[in-house]
Amino acid sequence: MIELQGISKTYDSIAAVSDLNMTIQAGRIYGFLGPNGAGKTTAIRMLMNIIIPDTGSILFDGISQRPPSNQIGYLPEERGLYQKISVFETLQYFAHLRDVSDPNTKIKDYLQRFDLGTRLQSKVSELSKGNQQKLQFINTILHDPQYIVLDEPFSGLDPVNQLLLKEILEEKKQAGKTIIFSSHQMDQVEKLCDDVALINHGYLVTAGDLSTIMKSEGLPQLQVTPVDEEDLTHKCFSAYDSIEKDGSIYIEIGTQSKQEIISTLNKSIDLKTVRVAEQGLEEIFIHLVKGSQ
Repeated sequence: MIELQGISKTYDSIAAVSDLNMTIQAGRIYGFLGPNGAGKTTAIRMLMNIIIPDTGSILFDGISQRPPSNQIGYLPEERGLYQKISVFETLQYFAHLRDVSDPNTKIKDYLQRFDLGTRLQSKVSELSKGNQQKLQFINTILHDPQYIVLDEPFSGLDPVNQLLLKEILEEKKQAGKTIIFSSHQMDQVEKLCDDVALINHGYLVTAGDLSTIMKSEGLPQLQVTPVDEEDLTHKCFSAYDSIEKDGSIYIEIGTQSKQEIISTLNKSIDLKTVRVAEQGLEEIFIHLVKGSQ
């Protein structure tokens, strides 16, 4: 278990993280979420002991000492790979630092799984952004760490490789590993995480079991799809608490009934489909942030 107890960090009078409290249970996938600039990376770097909190403490299984480096795998948001050596040499080097047994077999197996089996001798600089991200992820898990910490792990990955990364994280979870990752892609987190913490401007908005948060904080919505795509920006939607996503408008059902909302909209635009939908994590986050302001 990892505990973040009241950690804060300020830069030039600007609070990057303010009195953050989180408990991360072992053997679960924990999503650390928020918009760009919310303080996610700062918190991750404090967790990794790259920067020191101004106040507060971080405990691993009740101890304030960080575990040995071979028990932690860390994928930073910025790539830190050596660009002028080959893919294979890169992984061999880090495997040696971490005393990985039978490293060559493990390296080749992971490279094959990520469709990089033919790029062993390619220089890192010759890889695309997505392939460099895959290489860095392999480097993060090659030594089979107990704690896996990922900062924006889906960056640069196409949908196929995003799915593969999620499959591997599920495998690691089943093996009892503790996985923490930060992301602003809340749809990815919603599909993968057991627990989440939502932060905004360095402050914790809410934290806990994902399914519990979805049930307790989610509000029923109307998903409205106009016949004419241009009507997605029609002024009739301004009367409601709503957002546009994937070609539909999601309207929070407040004091008005569903029938009243539909009747009002039908006076202004033609509707293709209307259905009741539960809020997703992104909508819940927006609702909670508005409520805390």
